[in-house]
This record gives sequence, C-alpha cells and structure tokens, in this order.
Amino acid sequence: MQEFQTRNPADCDVSLLLLSDKKMAYHKVNADQRAQGHSPYLDNDELQATALELEWDMEKELEEPGFDHFRLDGAAQRHLGNSQSPDLDLEPIQPSSSPKGRFQRLQEDPDYISHYTRQAPKSNRCSFFRILKVFCTALILFIFGIVIGYYARKKCPSPPTPPEPNNPHIYHEILKEIKAENIQQIYRDLLQFPREDDADIAMKILGQWRSQGLEDVGLVNYSVLLDLPGPSSNTVTLQNSGECFYPSGQQCSRDPKTLDSQDLLYSYAAYSAKGTLEAELVDVQYGTMQDLIQIQAITNVTKKIALLKLGQSPLLYKLSLLEDAGFGGVLLYTDPCDLPKTADLADKAFMVSLNSRGDPSTPGYASIDGSYRQNRLNLTTLLVQPISAVLARKLVSPPEDTAQKDRCTPLQLPATGKKTISLNIQSVTTYKTISNVIGYLKGAVFPDRYVVVGSHHSSLKGYGGQGWASSTAVITALLQALMAEVKRGWRPDRTVVFCSWGGTAFGNIGSYEWAEDLKNVLQRNVVAYVSLHNPVTGNSTLHPVASPSLQQLAAENSSFLSEALFPVHATKTEELDPSFSLHETIAKLTGQVTLQIATDPVLPFNALDIALEVQNNLKGDEAGIPQLLAVASRLRDTAELFQSDEMRPANDPKERAPVRVRMLNDVLQGLEKSFLVHRAPPGLYRNILYRLDDRTSQFSVLLEALEHCKLHQSNETIQAALSEVLNSINSAQVYFKAGLDVFETTLAGKK
Repeated sequence: MQEFQTRNPADCDVSLLLLSDKKMAYHKVNADQRAQGHSPYLDNDELQATALELEWDMEKELEEPGFDHFRLDGAAQRHLGNSQSPDLDLEPIQPSSSPKGRFQRLQEDPDYISHYTRQAPKSNRCSFFRILKVFCTALILFIFGIVIGYYARKKCPSPPTPPEPNNPHIYHEILKEIKAENIQQIYRDLLQFPREDDADIAMKILGQWRSQGLEDVGLVNYSVLLDLPGPSSNTVTLQNSGECFYPSGQQCSRDPKTLDSQDLLYSYAAYSAKGTLEAELVDVQYGTMQDLIQIQAITNVTKKIALLKLGQSPLLYKLSLLEDAGFGGVLLYTDPCDLPKTADLADKAFMVSLNSRGDPSTPGYASIDGSYRQNRLNLTTLLVQPISAVLARKLVSPPEDTAQKDRCTPLQLPATGKKTISLNIQSVTTYKTISNVIGYLKGAVFPDRYVVVGSHHSSLKGYGGQGWASSTAVITALLQALMAEVKRGWRPDRTVVFCSWGGTAFGNIGSYEWAEDLKNVLQRNVVAYVSLHNPVTGNSTLHPVASPSLQQLAAENSSFLSEALFPVHATKTEELDPSFSLHETIAKLTGQVTLQIATDPVLPFNALDIALEVQNNLKGDEAGIPQLLAVASRLRDTAELFQSDEMRPANDPKERAPVRVRMLNDVLQGLEKSFLVHRAPPGLYRNILYRLDDRTSQFSVLLEALEHCKLHQSNETIQAALSEVLNSINSAQVYFKAGLDVFETTLAGKK
C-alpha cells in the first residue's frame, strides 16, 4: 500500500483498491460515484487502472470465527482506463451539452427556421442601475457570509489531527496513565465482588472493560469436561500402623468441619485415575531418567507407588516416564529445600492438573455445540495425589541429625525397610460452562493483524492465591490507559485483542478452546501473544520470558515448581506488593512491549537471534551431527543477509515503501513456525526453540531422546529426534531464503 486516506464516513462509504504499475493504494471516493450524466470529468489517476470494490467488515469477521478475509461486494468490475484504451467507454460520463451548443447545431441545419423575435434593447441608464443593484446585493451577501463563517469556525473548531501511532511521545503519554493506585483499586474491587463461579467474575470483567470504552467486547462460552473434588477428601493410609492422613498431613477425622474443608477437598490432581491402590512406596526423587535407571536396577516397580518431588523437569513428562516404567500410583510433594526460606508451605498440600490440551472430551477440536464428546474421564492410568512436605516427612521418617539443623537436608526415603501405603482417590468428572472475555481494539493500518494480550480469572476456592485478581487488575489498567489515548484520536497500527481466560486451573482450557475454535484465523493473523498469567509471584527479581525472536525485549527464565497451586491467604498479594508498585512496573513493561509490537512499522522480531539460538542449542551436543551444524551455519548466513538487507532499510522512513514493509512483516510473523513439531513429548513445548529452563541450552527434544535412549537401549528415538530438528532448521533457512527472493523480485520489477 502506498497511500491510505480516510475522510468523514458521511461523505464516503465505498473503498476502491487502485492498482497501477504494480503499486497499490487505498482511496475513499464519494458514494455518488460521479453518477451518469453529472460528472464533468474523472481524475487522471482513476483513469489509469482497474478498480475493484472492496468492503472491509472486521467487526463481522470477529463475530463469526473462522471467516477472516476480504469480501468482494461488487459482482461486476468497472473498467476504467486511459483515453487510448480500446475497451474504454466514456459515453456514460460525457458532460451534458450546453443549451448554447444545441442552439448552434440547430442553426447549422439548413432546414431550420428560427421563430425567435429579439426584443428592443433598454436604455444604458437602466442597465447601469441594475448592475449596481446586483453588485451591492452580492457585496452584502459576501460580507454576511464572512461574518457567519468566522463565528461558526470559532464555535466549532476542527477536530485535532490524530497522532502518529508509533510516536514515542504517545508511548510516554499512554504509560503515564498506568498508576499503582488505580491497579490497587481495581484489584480490591474484584476481590469484594461476590462470586459463585467463573461466569460471575467474567461478567464483572466484561462490565469493567466496557466502561473503559472498549466497544467490541463480549463473552465466549464453552461447555467442557472438568475433574472436580469428590464429596470427601482423598486419603493416604500407612498399612503397618493403620494411621490415616489427609493430603495436608492431618490425621483423618469424622468432624464435619474438617471433612468440608476446602483446602482438603481441593488438594488433588485433576484428571488422575480414580480408585484405591495398596502398594509399596518407592522413592524416585525428582523422577529423572537417571533416577529411574538406578531404581529399576535394584527393584521391580510394577504397580508400586512412586514418591516424587516436583521440579527439574515438567511434571507431565515425569509422569509419562513413571507410567511407561509400570508404576501404579504417585505421591507428589515439594521438598522444603527447593522453596524460598520465607515460604511457609510445609504443611500445605496443593492442586495440580494433568491436562495440557484443553477439553479432554474434544481432543483436537473446539467444544462448541454439536461437537462429538469422547469418554475420557482419566488422562493417565496412574493414581496421582499431591501431599504436603509434612506428610512426606512422616512417610520418609528421616533420622534426627543435630549437626545438620542449621542447613536444609533434602528428604529421602531410607534404603532399608519397606513401607506399604493405601492410596484412595475419588474425584468426580462433570461438564461445566467456562467463560472467556474477549475484546478488540481495532488497528488503523493493519486491522487483520492481531497482538493478543491475555490474563485469567479462573481460580479454585482460594487455590492459586489472588493471582487471578492481580492478573485481571494489571490488564484492566493497561486497557484503561490505551483507551484514554483512543478517545483523543489515537489507534494502534495493528489490532490488540484483550483476553481474560476461564478454566485456567484445569489446564488452560479457556484459552486452548478459543484457539481451537479460531485456529485458521489465528494461525494466519496473530503476530504475538503477551501473557499476564501471574504477574506478581515475589518481590525480589523481575523475570520476563520471551520467544527467541523477542529476546531483545525480555530475558528468559522458567521454574517447574509453579505447576503446584497452593492455597494462599487473601492478603498474600498485598503482602508481597503493599504499594502495588511492582504491579505498576509490570503493567508498564507489558504496555511498552505491546505498543512496540502493535505500532512499530516493522515488527520488532529478530531473525538473527533465532539463528544464534539454534547454534547455541547445538553446542556441546553429544550427537553433534555434521549435517546439523552445516544447516545451522547456512541458516545464520541467510538470517544475517535478511536482517542487514531488509530490516534496516525498512526501519528507515525514507525507504519505508508500504508494500515492502507488509511483505517483510509477513515473513517476520512466521519466523518461528518452522520450529513447531507436530506432537511434542508430554510436558514439553511444541516449539523446539523453547528451553526447559535457564540451566539447559540444548534442544529439549534431543535431550529427551538421549535420555530415552539410555533407558530403553535403542537409537531409534534419537534418530527420529535428530531428523525432526534437522528438518526444522532446514525449513527455517528455506523460509528466510524465499523471503529474500521475493524482495529481490519486487525491487527488480520496480526498477
């Protein structure tokens, strides 16, 4: 696009897409289309190319998911060309013949007889006074018009010129509106709102966003299969003593107050197998491949119960290893040595979800009305139960060591002696409706490109603390700041989509179902996703996480202890951040990143960072295949050329041709798609560039394959993983090269 013009909607309602010499421009023209017989001429620019009528109806597309495209409204094309075109028909637009012209043609007719009688001329004096009278009348009307125009202009000033979307001054004005006291007020207002389920708080958020001026916002509901606590708490019983314990470590009781305790009921693993299992307890520590190899060398683990620590690897990945090894049940706990010294969670059980792929009853497709529901009550054959560190210590029974009281000693089951326990799990599956709140701030230049900002409002009876209110308060404050500038005439270049997800505690079900529902639209149009899932979890260090192509905007970090949702007191968030200054900082950082992605002419994605990340992931790799290193080197060379030849000129306003920038952004938008694998191991990212944590720098799929090779004594898995990585790197290199070829062809055509 070379030009984008907008005028008053009352004056123009038809868009023409003009194509001339391979240049494109959007023009708004008068709705009358210079109707036949009333247009004295057509602009030369309009006579140089073919015109297609286009109608852009973003609002309707977003209301009807899956249909996101330009729609041609005009069934017939209007052919306009220059005066030399043989197909050009200018008859409908010829100017009407003047009366004088018709009179002259009649006089030229030899058979024409004039019956016109000329009147005698009046005196010169009469003509003079008539002229003077006309002149005075015109002068008075002229002066009167000037006076009216002056006061009308004074009372009705012209609207201010909309500011440029990517103006740094605008960034500053928007971020200045984000204030700690506003976030705190929103947070407290949310907590005081009475709620029975997620739908109630979703309606509250919907009202808040509408009150800020966001017009295109609504609820998106899905009926999904949830695994909820049973009527009574799950239990763990020691067979040698007959002692019965709740997951928190409390002894079993028939006191109704204890039986109805929410902390006890919600100390469970959603989508675990149900039933009772009596078996020997086996300490597997963190459940790594090395731990399993050592344990299987000394004992048969079939149908036994594993005592497993959270951390070091994703929970779902470790559970898949235990299931493959033949275990029948798992007790999860967090070692006190892995928690901050200030955390008082030793006597707290927790909740986890074993689900990572949306509604279990509709795998691979959205849970909309009419969808086929599969009978998947359990997502694993294991009976899984989270327990507190206090109960884990009772099961382990470590000897007292007075010499080690000043330092933390990791829990470990003694090698001598066997312990048999009985594990009882009775959660219940049922269908519930979850609600997402989705709102659109439409872009002014690229409304078909989306920057998605997400938070969540899902919590389980106090589990996960007040993170949902903190998350919602931050995104609402950001929305408030943006809408204040929108009311002054500003809009981002790209559409910003605000989302508050439901069903998060059960495995990000709300966001997953929405993504499956709009899969084709989102795959084509989404530029980036900015998450505000749990904005404040401590008060010491800021740890933003980003994709490799956005590493210049954030630093990467991860921890798998966050998989556990502990019950947290209602004031915990305000204890961590009493002044809400941390919330303000995170909101402004999020706002800065969102504004850059939504308004920068060229997307702030770095192709070279991806190539460097690939090479770093191959350093020290035991399977340092020459083919991998060679294709990684080619990827870096292509990425350097792409970045030097295309990104820097595109960021120079003098060379910012709209068509070229759009083509460049389309390439940048798909930079990491080459690294998506069809199906990743449980708990691992589909994007193979994402690291498991900040301690590992190798491809996670290669690490997993190497560990799998050690356990099963087979090279088949590692060979398949190497081929997958090789094809991903080669695909990215071909993608960059194709982008360069397109640019060169376009520039050659212009020359």
